[in-house]
Amino acid sequence: MTYLPSSRLPSQAEKGEWRLEGGAATRLHPFPRMAFAFHILGTSSSGNCSILEAGGTRLMLDAGFQGPRLMTSLEKISLEARAIDAVLITHEHSDHCIGLGALLRQNPLLKVFANRETARRIKESVKADVNWQLFETGTTFEVNGLQITSIPIPHDAADPVGFAIDCPPEEGRPSKRVTWLTDLGHATTVVKHHVALADILVLEANYDDEMLDLSKRPQSLKQRIRGNFGHLSNTQARDLLLGLKEWKTTELYLGHLSKECNRTIIIDEMMNEVRQRKTDLRITVVDPLEDNPVSLW
Repeated sequence: MTYLPSSRLPSQAEKGEWRLEGGAATRLHPFPRMAFAFHILGTSSSGNCSILEAGGTRLMLDAGFQGPRLMTSLEKISLEARAIDAVLITHEHSDHCIGLGALLRQNPLLKVFANRETARRIKESVKADVNWQLFETGTTFEVNGLQITSIPIPHDAADPVGFAIDCPPEEGRPSKRVTWLTDLGHATTVVKHHVALADILVLEANYDDEMLDLSKRPQSLKQRIRGNFGHLSNTQARDLLLGLKEWKTTELYLGHLSKECNRTIIIDEMMNEVRQRKTDLRITVVDPLEDNPVSLW
């Protein structure tokens, strides 16, 4: 498994298959499938979106960018909206679903997976026909052979979830579980269980306590963020990981950072104790000020 910054992503020419006809090159497969690829296009309080490719299926996790930014982000990994098979929506807040309408205009047949309460609230703002695929929170469902478990999480939305996606073994690579857990007011027993089972984990580290205290945000907002249905702080994320007796994760991405109340250097330093405890773990803090994707192949 190889981690690549966006500057080293394979180009379309490197990834595609071509046929020569009359001296002209024609692409046989415009968006060739990868055995495994995971791209975090962005994760912060300003927007969340990732692409997971496994088992011949290409999923989008949340669509939290405005249309132009979403399309530009896809271009950076040599994709277009029509190349996506399905999108999974965690909850109805705009930083997780605002780009859904733009996505559907480019890919009208796209399957959109959400629970009933999330779908009901999004319907009011998406001005497009949606091919809803509804699931019950806490259940496991299938998308083109991929097993996906919806994880109930504590957040101030109608029925928010995280996702654990089981990717099958391919081309000599073992199976792996990719788990997405952001927007956590606190770590429940269920959340801890799924954190421990993840091979590749995206976990929220939203704010630094001191920076939040010193910010000009209203006291009511500070209380909401710190509440049991708000967001996970750097300290809470670290303590969650240190409290695990056994866990499988080898790739950890800390995300959903606040641009105003957090800094990557603060989290990175705080995670040194976690690195010492789990020496096979690679930790990446996803910078909310960086526009380029973070990719794992």
